[in-house]
Amino acid sequence: MDIQASGIGEVLRAHSLMAHLTEEELARVTASAQWLNVEAGEVLIREGDTDRTVIILVGGGAEVLKRNAETGENYTIVRLEPGASAGEMALLADAEGARSATIRTCEPSAVIRIDFELIWQHNANDAMHVKLLSNISRDLSAKLNATNQVTVASIRKELAASKAQIAMGMFTVNILFLLAIYTLSFRTLMDLVIQWGSNWISIGILAIMATAMYVLIRRSGYPLAMFGLTLANWRKVLGESFLLTIPLLAGIAGLKWVVLLLHPEIDDTVFSIVRQVAGGGFDQTMLIYGLAYALFCPIQEFISRSGIQSALQNFLPPSNKRVWLAILLSNLLFAMAHAHLNLTFALLTLFPGFYWGWMYARQNSLLGASFSHILVGVWIFFVVGIDKIWWALF
Repeated sequence: MDIQASGIGEVLRAHSLMAHLTEEELARVTASAQWLNVEAGEVLIREGDTDRTVIILVGGGAEVLKRNAETGENYTIVRLEPGASAGEMALLADAEGARSATIRTCEPSAVIRIDFELIWQHNANDAMHVKLLSNISRDLSAKLNATNQVTVASIRKELAASKAQIAMGMFTVNILFLLAIYTLSFRTLMDLVIQWGSNWISIGILAIMATAMYVLIRRSGYPLAMFGLTLANWRKVLGESFLLTIPLLAGIAGLKWVVLLLHPEIDDTVFSIVRQVAGGGFDQTMLIYGLAYALFCPIQEFISRSGIQSALQNFLPPSNKRVWLAILLSNLLFAMAHAHLNLTFALLTLFPGFYWGWMYARQNSLLGASFSHILVGVWIFFVVGIDKIWWALF
């Protein structure tokens, strides 16, 4: 792009560096200015040089580079957009002052290069000199303020990342500790299940894991809402949870219907509640077990969602697959904690667990997943009933 001196003057007149200059003074600066059209990768100012030119970016883009003294590699500090200026620091330094950074175009650009060495030689003590230095000082102060803000934001980001790493480390240590104790005690747990029954053993394991997760969450320093422990928008959460659970309930009933078709020897109906009502009441054992299961649903969800899934979602390195990886790992770990009961049962907990993990990631609320879990538990134990199928198949 070709441009006359008057065109350069118009660009300079609108720039903050030239504020308060008279037409005569602006003409002196324009006479020392040059319009340049440069390609990407062109060095406009080189670190270590001692020239006194200032660059005003008219179009395109450039970047400020700082060289690593040990490796010699250049690192990008900031990107310059049209209207930005660079090189003013050399005007405030002494004659031997060297450039502190390199300015390089990162795309085809148009720039105005002003040679202030010529201006200083002929106008070293006049009013224009004072005006230019005042304008330069004001602009440098604004740039310093902007740089400080970027630095503070960068420090905060690094602190947040460090805090997340510490929290992830604490989470990992606690999970490994619990799993190690569980694995080492597996044989003893199996013997205790035979002697006392699986219910009391499961309750003890849940209590230990829930306590450990709660302590970990409190010590993390993050708000409880980050782990889904919030009642915000609870009506919306419960309503959505109910609607999202309906397909799961229908799938359970449909699955039992298919099993009964394939195994006609099983004396049962799709909805066992119909037979129980017709027979005069519920099975007391299943009633007690079902109620206990519903009461412990929130605790199970607290362990798998708030304790494990939340930690993985928030503290794993950012990626598009982080949420799904958190859902998968949290359910695998929770299923493994049921291995002392029955391997088949442990594997079966994965499928609804994936659904509740997705629901939790969608709502970021433990309330929704817990409510859905309770609905499914009541549906399985009271309405559909799986006891006869379970004993017949497993």
